[in-house]
Amino acid sequence: MLPLPSWRFLEVGAFSGARNMALDEAILAEVEAGRSPPTVRVYGWNPSCLSLGHSQDPATELDLPRVREMGHGLVLRATGGRAVLHAGELTYSVIAPANAAPWCASQSLSYAFISRAVAAALADGGFGTALDRGYPVEKPAAARAMTPCFSSTARSEVVWNGRKVVGSAQRRLRDCFLQHGSVLVSEAHRDIVSCLKLEEGRRGEYLRILDANAVSLQAIAGHAVDWFSLAEGFLPRLAQGLGMPLHFGRLTGREEDLARDLETAKLRLQEDIFDGRTGSPAGQMSRGLERQINGHETTGDKIGAAIRAGGVLTPAGFENGRKAGKADALVPAAGLRGAAHA
Repeated sequence: MLPLPSWRFLEVGAFSGARNMALDEAILAEVEAGRSPPTVRVYGWNPSCLSLGHSQDPATELDLPRVREMGHGLVLRATGGRAVLHAGELTYSVIAPANAAPWCASQSLSYAFISRAVAAALADGGFGTALDRGYPVEKPAAARAMTPCFSSTARSEVVWNGRKVVGSAQRRLRDCFLQHGSVLVSEAHRDIVSCLKLEEGRRGEYLRILDANAVSLQAIAGHAVDWFSLAEGFLPRLAQGLGMPLHFGRLTGREEDLARDLETAKLRLQEDIFDGRTGSPAGQMSRGLERQINGHETTGDKIGAAIRAGGVLTPAGFENGRKAGKADALVPAAGLRGAAHA
């Protein structure tokens, strides 16, 4: 096998939740297998999407009819953590082997190093962010696991004046890891309270606590922040913070094929959840496959084979939707220059 190139940065784009998570998991599988280099992505979500940590139960946590009515997608993340509404925010992913750099060796080292680079990238962009050691926050009475991600901070979290700006989570395999982080760009994250399975009278309590503990770049700046302009500047500053030259690359054919299969499975699972089919044999199969993929009990070629063997390749309608989703905006970094996030 030829030596792998140095760190790879992928073009900025905005995709569906199924596509975004499929891409990250496909890259993770190939990096773990030693066929792809360490990779950094910065991306948005189109349409908006709710993502849940891999251990969360959508039917328990979410008001699914309302989520669907609001037009949000739904996807399970390979990383842990709590619910995040990806609307008006910028997401990054860092995928690397444990031996890619000294700071990749452990969860604590990598989480702190990446968070420091993100905080510096935002601070250099004029937002005055810093790292926080984490602190206990007020929780709603009888709060359950549905508490939104941005309602509390942890050690090495990116904050502004003590309020969380970036929510991050990491999943480590034996020899590789994936870290996700969501940067609040607009105030749209507040809509997550409308998506939780709560009594109407309690939504105000959740929103008050969320506002006390989270803040968007829009609120910090005092005006709307253009997503594309932010993304254009954030990616090179993040590369600098990570100590890596900004080398753009492309997905490999294997990554594209695996991401296509994973995306198909995620779209099927989304419809199973919305339609209440997760208790049916087909729903159990679909959800079990998702857990297998997210748990990386199989990787690389085995994931694609498991999807095909499990019969979850979508019907023509889903296939057409996948092809349409693949046409979502993929904007080369050079194409962003001069442009007048998630």
